[in-house]
Formats: sequence, C-alpha cells, structure tokens
Amino acid sequence: MDESHIPHRRIGAEEEELLDQLWQQTAANEPPYPDATGYADLQNRIRRRVCSRRIRTIVTSGVAAAAAVVMAVLLVGGPAPTPADAFEQLARMGVEVDRREVVMTTDDGQRMNLDQTARLERDSAGAMALNTENGRIAVAEERRMKIEVPAGREFRLTLADGTEVWLNAGSTFEYPASFDGLTERRVALTGEAFFDVRRDTCRPFRVEMPDGECIRVLGTRFNVQAYASDREHVTTLVEGRIAYRAGESADYLELAPDQQVRLDCDTSEASVRRVDAKAYAAWTEGWLWFEAEPLSKLAERFERTYGIRIVVAEPLRGYTFTGKIRRERGIDYILDLLAGTTGIRCQVEDGVMYLR
Repeated sequence: MDESHIPHRRIGAEEEELLDQLWQQTAANEPPYPDATGYADLQNRIRRRVCSRRIRTIVTSGVAAAAAVVMAVLLVGGPAPTPADAFEQLARMGVEVDRREVVMTTDDGQRMNLDQTARLERDSAGAMALNTENGRIAVAEERRMKIEVPAGREFRLTLADGTEVWLNAGSTFEYPASFDGLTERRVALTGEAFFDVRRDTCRPFRVEMPDGECIRVLGTRFNVQAYASDREHVTTLVEGRIAYRAGESADYLELAPDQQVRLDCDTSEASVRRVDAKAYAAWTEGWLWFEAEPLSKLAERFERTYGIRIVVAEPLRGYTFTGKIRRERGIDYILDLLAGTTGIRCQVEDGVMYLR
C-alpha cells in the first residue's frame, strides 16, 4: 500500500467538542459515499470514541468505496489508573511470552543473570565490582563483559567512568570493566541504546556497531538504533556533539542537537535530518512513541518490547500510525484502540498474535 495515498487530519487532544460536532454531522446527513455500510461504520466508530474518551486524538482518512475506514491513531497515553501488568494481559490473551532474563558474560567464562540495573565501580580497597539489586559481583578490571537483553526486557547500566547506558529489548552490549590505562573508552552495540556519556577530553568515548559503523564523542547524550535485522540504522543526538561514521572508509559526519543520521544498510548511504530528539529517547522513560510508522514496523517494535510474535496481514502492513503511549498499558490496551478506530482484528492462535 502506498502510504502517501492515505490522507489524514489530526484532531488535537483538547478538541472533544469537534469530535461531538463531527458525530452530529454524520448522524444528521445522508451518506455522501456510495457505500452506506462503510459510512455507518464511520458513525459508529466516532460515537465510540466520543463516548469512551479513551482516545485523545484521532487522525481521520475518509472512506473507500467498498472498504472499511482507514485511520491513523494518535495515542496520547496518560498514566493508567491501575494498569494490569503488561505480561499478565498477554497471558490472559493466550499469547506466548519470552520471559528470559538479562544475562552478563565475561571473556573468562563467567555467566550470571542480572535484574533491572547494574553499576560498575571501585570499592574502598580499589577493587572493581558490579553492583546489582541482588548483590555485589567482583570483577577483574582487565575483563571484557557482554550484556544480552532479550525481547520483553530493558536494562540500565552505569559504566566505570560514570557513563550511563539504557539498553532496549533485543540488544547486546560489550564493554571493558575498567577504562583505566586506555586511550579510548571503546564499547560495542547491536540493538538500541541511549547513552549519557561522562565527559573526558583525554579519552574519547567510542561506540562501535557491525560493518564498521561507529560514533565518537567526548561527553554527550544520544540514542542509537542498530538492530542486525533492520535495514536502516538511526542515530539521534539529544545534547552535545557527536562524530558519526557510516563505515571504515567513510568520512565522519558531525551532528548537532536535534539532528539525526540515518544509514541505509543496503546502500551504506547516510543522510542527516532535523528531528525532535526527545521522541527517540522517550523509550527510556517508559513511552512507546511512533510517528507515521507503518503497522509492519510497529508490530516489530511490539514484538521486541513485549517478547511476543505478531503476524500482520499483508493489506494492513502499510497503515501508518502516530502516537505516544505508556509501555505498561500493554499490548491489549493498544490493540483495543487500533481495533476501535481502524477495524483491525486481533486473533491469537497457538500463542501467536495475528492482526487482520
């Protein structure tokens, strides 16, 4: 489906009166479309949104001659009053959930499960240790470590220099226990991470990704999305400056705040554009934020976020959605909104979620 042919109009969060007027107009007039069934369907959907107030903004698109209304939905999610656990929702729906633990391994063969956060620091005797919610783990400073965050999980790590790293679901991060004696603070990422780098003008911080892609900074805040399965990698600068290189033979590009570089993994071409950077860091605060995102890509994000499998019917893959909603609302809540405004149906078969 060509997304450019899906028109939309945004109705803001404070425009409930406009929603009421829209409902009254549709109720009072004869259907201007040849398919009266589709027009009646539009009336019912608007009425449901007006009555429930569960959706703050609706992006309407018009009615095709023999098809349901195509809509994109802006989900402005406030905190849920008493939200059910997102994974409990999935269990009730009969969806299989990957609930693996975050795992850390070291280059000398140690392996351990981690909880939600960890912090590398020296103790009073000068020895390196990894402090977690479950206790303290001694680590030799020459060790190189790897953290694997499975689907359905997130993890926050503080490195030995004070740099903070938020790791999103499905990510792998490699780093040294200590940066002492090194000329660069070099780490490696596959997946998505947000970095708040402690400034050190003597030892630049370097993030390496597969195929020679890398980022070099002194001290700054930025987000990197570089999953191995993605055909596009995205680096977004929130604060400070970064130097970005698309490959070993490429020149460095310098980014300023609210700039983003996108790498086409098929052509190795990088392009820079201006964006609202906070949208790309919102996941670290529990938000799912998406803008004009096709349902096919959105489903991939939900799969990683909740550790589930979603199959999207081909005719729906090009539907685009714009929204911001709390992660803990859960996939059940999100799909209920989609179903109420687009006619998308969710069916669970053998633990797999199908959108049709």
